[in-house]
Amino acid sequence: MLPYMFLITAFLSLSGLPLSNADTSAHWGYPDYSENEEFPKWGGTCDTGTRQSPINLSLRSAIKGVYEKLEGDNHDKSITELSMVNTGHSVQLSDFDVDIELEGGPLKDEYVLEQIHFHWWSEHTIENVRYPFEMHMVHRNKKYPNMTVATLNKDGLVVVGVLYHASLERNRVVDDILSDFVPIMSYEQINNPIKIKTNFKISDLVPAIPSYITYEGSLTTPGCNEAVTWIVLAETFPIGIDQVEAFKSLECERGKTLANNYRVIQKTNDRAVIIVTNEFRKDSGNGSASLESTGSLYAMLVIAGILLKYFN
Repeated sequence: MLPYMFLITAFLSLSGLPLSNADTSAHWGYPDYSENEEFPKWGGTCDTGTRQSPINLSLRSAIKGVYEKLEGDNHDKSITELSMVNTGHSVQLSDFDVDIELEGGPLKDEYVLEQIHFHWWSEHTIENVRYPFEMHMVHRNKKYPNMTVATLNKDGLVVVGVLYHASLERNRVVDDILSDFVPIMSYEQINNPIKIKTNFKISDLVPAIPSYITYEGSLTTPGCNEAVTWIVLAETFPIGIDQVEAFKSLECERGKTLANNYRVIQKTNDRAVIIVTNEFRKDSGNGSASLESTGSLYAMLVIAGILLKYFN
């Protein structure tokens, strides 16, 4: 089973998603921290925007949101075919044969899943803790015809972020991905997708959408379009360090592997960071959330649970 899916978006230079061909992959990149390199300037909105991602998610200063239930459509339907590609900046799966949708919660529209990609280490931090791995599930607002148009609109995209904590327990679904990883690893295979036969459900990947943190932000790759509603799950999932290390063997340049692919933390700039528990209220009015301050005790309990998993 391959429970992660990634859209091939090399042709969408406006989308801000990782470009996926050998010529463009060298135009931007990530620093080699082993060589004490500083994070580069990517230019444009990446450097001048005010709603950039990722950010540090501080639960102590978050507010509590109460929304209708956030739920996915077709999460229980089997996906039997998809594509996998080395973009030069990540691994992506896409072209799957089931429409996966997301609605409810803080979302006013329906969104369809376009792709999923990975970052090693995590891009978001929680109380300044950086996790070994993060998955991004990128959804497009269905009222926009394609990703290019969606990335030009504030409500164009929803990205569900899933963080993974280090564990002695191997992640079965990550092993499934790695089993098909070798054919795309080399520099010569950048932007050369391979077709994968599989049989999995999104519910195998994320059994439910429990407590989560949401805020308004951007794509985390050039051009960093500020078109994203972020939904970062409060629950983390286990992954083996050797599994994370396997992704670092992906070549991004000839003879050079991708040691990490995370963007540095961006300024929050007084944006609301909202934490939503799995206690939901169906609003009879305009569907707006009921917000209240998150108590320090509540935040401490959530943090304690996350840290316990991190050190599992």
